Amino acid sequence: MSLGWAARRERARGSILLLLLLCAPIVLYRLGRPGLSDPDEGRNAEVAREMLATGDFVTPHIDGARYLDKPPAFFWVVAASYTLLGVDELAARLPSALFALAGIALTAWFARRHGGARAGMAAGAVLALSPLCMIFGRLVIFDMMLIFFMTAAAMAAFEAMEGDGARARLAGAVFFSAAGIGTITKGPVALLVPLLVAVAWSLVRRRPGLLRRLGFGTGLAIYAAIVLPWLALVAARNPGYLEYAILGENLGRIVSNRFQTARPWHFYLTVILPGLFPWIVFALVAWARQARRARREGLRRSLGEVLNETVPVRRAALFAAVWFWVIYGFFSLVASKRPSYMLPCAAPIALATGLLWAAALGGTPQQRERGDEAASDLAAGAVAVAAIGLLLALGVALVPHLPALTAAGTASGASRFEFVRQRAPLLHRTAAGLALVSGLLLATARARRGTRRRPGLAFAAAALMVAVLVPLSRAAFGYVEASRSARPVSAFLATRLGPDDVVICFDQYRPGLNFYLRRPIDLVIDTSGPGVLFSSNYIKQHLKEYLGDPAFRLMSDERLREALGRGAPRAFVLAPRKQYEALRARAGVPLEAIYEDDVGAVFVRAGSIP
Repeated sequence: MSLGWAARRERARGSILLLLLLCAPIVLYRLGRPGLSDPDEGRNAEVAREMLATGDFVTPHIDGARYLDKPPAFFWVVAASYTLLGVDELAARLPSALFALAGIALTAWFARRHGGARAGMAAGAVLALSPLCMIFGRLVIFDMMLIFFMTAAAMAAFEAMEGDGARARLAGAVFFSAAGIGTITKGPVALLVPLLVAVAWSLVRRRPGLLRRLGFGTGLAIYAAIVLPWLALVAARNPGYLEYAILGENLGRIVSNRFQTARPWHFYLTVILPGLFPWIVFALVAWARQARRARREGLRRSLGEVLNETVPVRRAALFAAVWFWVIYGFFSLVASKRPSYMLPCAAPIALATGLLWAAALGGTPQQRERGDEAASDLAAGAVAVAAIGLLLALGVALVPHLPALTAAGTASGASRFEFVRQRAPLLHRTAAGLALVSGLLLATARARRGTRRRPGLAFAAAALMVAVLVPLSRAAFGYVEASRSARPVSAFLATRLGPDDVVICFDQYRPGLNFYLRRPIDLVIDTSGPGVLFSSNYIKQHLKEYLGDPAFRLMSDERLREALGRGAPRAFVLAPRKQYEALRARAGVPLEAIYEDDVGAVFVRAGSIP
């Protein structure tokens, strides 16, 4: 018995390792090549660099100023990456990529545990081929690390509530441990959302007492042991931080638009449909068809079958649906809306889709019993994806011929128009590829039932749908680099700056300059305006405290004129396009532009550069 269990465990490890080897190129290929985009990537990479340079691992800093908008765990991990690999783009992005791969492995393990080997491989592959994960796994932002621990917490909640004995107690400890690490990564949402999923699952199970299996007594002690040490240290060194963190950064985002990130209620539809395409279409179509069957058979009877101990696969599929809709509903109700808030939906969609494919392939005995039903759901999903793919193909083909869509009358619109015009052949090839893959999906939907070839071909065609879009997404990343990265202008400045020269951002702070130039950057900005100081809401809300620090890099108009007026050291001023005239009016001396890109220009005093 034990040898059989050991052999199964080794096979599981081997299959997950194989999956990771196949998926690694998706997130690791040319990971360090693009420049860091501002403000998010440049800021996060620079905060970690300054943390390593100063040795202060309690209070993060940006441009020498305290940066307390987010907890430090992600910065710790990036700083550790710098220690191992050096300070560059690859080291900055590697933690996000590794957490993306860890999330793939975790999802594959969970799906395999509850749906068999085919479900595990399919779910892991679906997550790896989800556009949201492919994008965010290559960025220097908190979200992939946060999502890994939120996913681990949700899965641990299910294991604890559906298990018993020592295994359930261990799962409860994992739940609170993952929530704790997630909390010091980006905030208490790492505990709140998985806990909401657990509550919803207990209600669906009609057994609220299942929540006790999480072990709140021991669990909260574990959570406190992870969160409180850093929280106590940072609060002692930065009075008022707790009020900002609890009331401002967290509750403020839930109930108000104080950070100007409110969106209409349907905003997340525009994020999640393309961000999890095409897999979400298969999941939604399957859920809709299953709901119709449940109504036809009687909801109470159908739900009772799903929750019966003899059909764990269907129970896991129902958990995936509950998990997804709790996350989608919660973040739709939150006032602040950002695309990254939909990342937690990727794992339940991958789980649901993986279980659907495994059932269609006939993996476990329970899946074989419902293979025709799953194959029918899969065929309906393939038709829906094909229809959407054909519409996408038409839209992509028309984009180069619709210049009005690019707002060519503005400076940024002209840049977008030129970008689209130059890539018209790529857009046409992408449209042709989408149309071809849509045809393949329709062919799989019409294939003869009762064969395993049909679901396998459908999966391959769906994966090709994502692959067809990769060249276009790479071109989009190139545009983002040209329009938002400080690397090109930093390379220009690096060859001209003397050790005492100053670099000044006018109206718009670009944290990537700190990262690439390895020097402080001054900022001239109207503090009463809507702009964010040093890419930090905390600094803006506590500005009076910072103004008392002579090392604070906020520069007045008087100091700007003084810096531009002297012969040496020289001042290099970066201004966005829309602020050229405002800078000239406030400079006090004639200016000339010595460099210009899609973001703006570098100005110096006229005649100061030979």
